[in-house]
Amino acid sequence: MMDNNNTNNTDFIKRNPMPYSRLNILSQHICDTYDEIVHVYKLQYDFSLAALQGTNKVIQSRMCLVLLGYKEEFVDVPVFAQRLRRMCKDHFYNKRALSCHDPAKQDRINRRNRRRNRKEKKLARRRNMLDRHKRSLEEDFPTAGMEMLLNRKYTSDEESDDEDPTSSLISVLRPSYRSNNANRFLDRLDEMHVANIRIRRHQSSRVTRSIIPMEQAVPKELPRWMKQ
Repeated sequence: MMDNNNTNNTDFIKRNPMPYSRLNILSQHICDTYDEIVHVYKLQYDFSLAALQGTNKVIQSRMCLVLLGYKEEFVDVPVFAQRLRRMCKDHFYNKRALSCHDPAKQDRINRRNRRRNRKEKKLARRRNMLDRHKRSLEEDFPTAGMEMLLNRKYTSDEESDDEDPTSSLISVLRPSYRSNNANRFLDRLDEMHVANIRIRRHQSSRVTRSIIPMEQAVPKELPRWMKQ
């Protein structure tokens, strides 16, 4: 069984290394899709059955169908469909194993993982938008340090109410040292991503984000335009 929380830089298919951050993002897409199925279709895994029996087979099929829509975001991943099917199946095994753990301990693990995964996904989205729209962004913002700001240690943490994965309210813990210009730059990247998703999938964003300033030490290495 694959451990989605390990930090190994390779996945289950030999000779095809996959960076941990990429594996982590795909794993989070799988978790989000399962949560959506639970919330919308009221279906849940039946751990008394095998992974591909009964309701579990229906859920696995729906997950794979939805997640194949992300294929263009993982063009660098060999045999994507095969990896996806295996990872969806591993998701079932991991859920079944977690159901036997101490609930309080598992809740803390889930909270930590959701926060980490949100940050990873947010960084991936922003880097993708910067790669696509760098020329237009350079017309409105200083070019120095754009890539530097898209780093885990400068990225806001995010929390949901009671850490419910289906919650529509997210609290963004924004570092207080960031300048208005830096915040506008990051917000622009997020807006570009949302516009791209709406066009591609004809969907509207259902998540509401609330900004909460967080006192943090000012990083000396960041360019002046990014700091208060």
